[in-house]
Amino acid sequence: MPIRRRIELSIAETRLRFQQLVRLTGLTGQVTIVVDGGRPIAAIVPAADVLQPAPAPAPAPGGPEIRPAPETRSIPVQAGPENSAGWLRRIEKVREDVRRQHAGRVHELSQALDEAWRMLDTLRPPGTDRQVDTLRAAHADLRRGR
Repeated sequence: MPIRRRIELSIAETRLRFQQLVRLTGLTGQVTIVVDGGRPIAAIVPAADVLQPAPAPAPAPGGPEIRPAPETRSIPVQAGPENSAGWLRRIEKVREDVRRQHAGRVHELSQALDEAWRMLDTLRPPGTDRQVDTLRAAHADLRRGR
């Protein structure tokens, strides 16, 4: 029986990640509990849990009706080792893409900061404005080769 992961998210977080959560539920059987103020209000569960309910046992003749406690059934994930490897490759590719994007943004921000300091150095050369000199000293670690 596979282990099913269960997470709890706020309404806002669920709304932001809804598409991802639904796909993850379909692939892994993950259950997402939606909470409002710490109180569970809804759940994203695999469709098979809802569409194929377990048949109720027949009541004993002449006896009181006994209702079974709700059970959590585990739906086997239809992903074998070959599919898992494919997902791992996809995840690693996404991670690498994010790393590359992050590095590009850091580079762009560094260039913009360098340009801003060049303009500030032109407008207020060192020693002419005490406030700007204080900023230069405070941000010396951010400034490259000046």
